[in-house]
Amino acid sequence: MIMNRFLISVIAVFIGFQGLFSQESIEKIKRNQENTLKEIEYANKLLLETQGKTKESLNELILINHRLNKRKEYVFGIELEVNVLSAIIEENLNASSALQVEINKIKKVYGQLIYNLYKNRNSYYRMMYLLAAENMNQFYKRVRIIRIYNKYLRSRRDKLESLREELLKKNVELEELRNQKDALAKNVKRESSQIEREISAKKVLLNQLKKKQKDIENEIYEKERTARKLGNELRRIIEEERKKSKSSGSKELLTPEEKIISGDFQKNEGRLPWPTEMGVITGKYGEHQHPDYKSVTIRNDGVYISTTKGGFARSIFKGIVSRVFSIPGENYTVIIKHGDFYTLYHNLINVYVKAGQSVNTKENLGTVFTNENTRETILYFQIWKETDRMDPEIWLAH
Repeated sequence: MIMNRFLISVIAVFIGFQGLFSQESIEKIKRNQENTLKEIEYANKLLLETQGKTKESLNELILINHRLNKRKEYVFGIELEVNVLSAIIEENLNASSALQVEINKIKKVYGQLIYNLYKNRNSYYRMMYLLAAENMNQFYKRVRIIRIYNKYLRSRRDKLESLREELLKKNVELEELRNQKDALAKNVKRESSQIEREISAKKVLLNQLKKKQKDIENEIYEKERTARKLGNELRRIIEEERKKSKSSGSKELLTPEEKIISGDFQKNEGRLPWPTEMGVITGKYGEHQHPDYKSVTIRNDGVYISTTKGGFARSIFKGIVSRVFSIPGENYTVIIKHGDFYTLYHNLINVYVKAGQSVNTKENLGTVFTNENTRETILYFQIWKETDRMDPEIWLAH
């Protein structure tokens, strides 16, 4: 009996723990799936905005790649969720089988007891067991023992039946979920024809871009040239601020308030809001080959973020606007100082801030420019710590 009680407790705890763990896993997968769907929808929206363009661009190809990768992630997530659900069902079925074995054992013992009590209800042996008591106290104890034993068996049987019903109910629910996910996985796989069409469209665009290799190389060179000019301007601003600090006789480059802002900025690494309300990074930091256009090497000192037409650039942290300027042939740039950190927002029109102005986190700085030829709206964004460039993706929230 002690072993039966122990087994029941272990199974109950095991089921509860596994259910909690698995449910958390499924919820996490679902959240990731929802985010992936949002990214696919947003990439579709950005690509739709390029319809009617008069010029193909490398950025469009990057957006198509982004959407295809997210579709693959979505399919993988569904299959992963189906596998998790299948594992939970298998575990519950095994636990249900173990419970059924215990139920059968208790039923057998309980049935044998009832049968024996019924068979010997008027027999000499039953009476002798009770009348053999040495006194009335022992007699009542023997009657009570039989009742307790009988009651215990019934309670154990009822408990096991209840657990078994609970498991079967859970399995039905999980089976329904698995069927739903199987159907969803099949639907996504049926979309493979759509994915193939997207790949075909991508190949057409890639071939068109290959015919314009020189134009693309010039476009990349112009972007890098602009980035160098912006970097030089930022270094010049930092140097000017250092000279002002020295001329004022201050030994510290930062004021006490700036030190606090700088420390707070540092603490928020990986949690800072994006410089656009929504967006897709279509140009990563650093030097790398384009995944499809192998002859093209891209070097970025920041990141390019594609957003929707009319989208705003916004400050990722509180600070002071150091400079608002434009270089010949380019749109406006805003540089914000956050202690010894600087953020740079390039390709703006309709700028709303001016040098020396305090800004708050997520405050709009200006409208991101939309190219009439490609119909793309792209913000160029950098983060610096003094004169050292940083990878913005490390700092922005994921």
